[in-house]
Amino acid sequence: MFNSALAYELAVLKPLVEPLLLQVDPRSPRRVEVKRLLAFLRWFEAGGPDLVPDNSILREFIGGSTLHDYTPYHVSDGAGH
Repeated sequence: MFNSALAYELAVLKPLVEPLLLQVDPRSPRRVEVKRLLAFLRWFEAGGPDLVPDNSILREFIGGSTLHDYTPYHVSDGAGH
């Protein structure tokens, strides 16, 4: 496991996630978890994607990644060529 969390990530995710959480039906069994997440998000001010570097893993979720055409290096002959 690799923890790549940075301090600004929840601020950037807040304006994307909060409207979705607010759409959950109040009678849903998931509402308990929704309330918990909304309460947690109240601790953060909303931030924009301009805070996130183009090569951040977070860009995989918010868009704008420069790594969309990334092809991992493949060692086929064992010599690194």
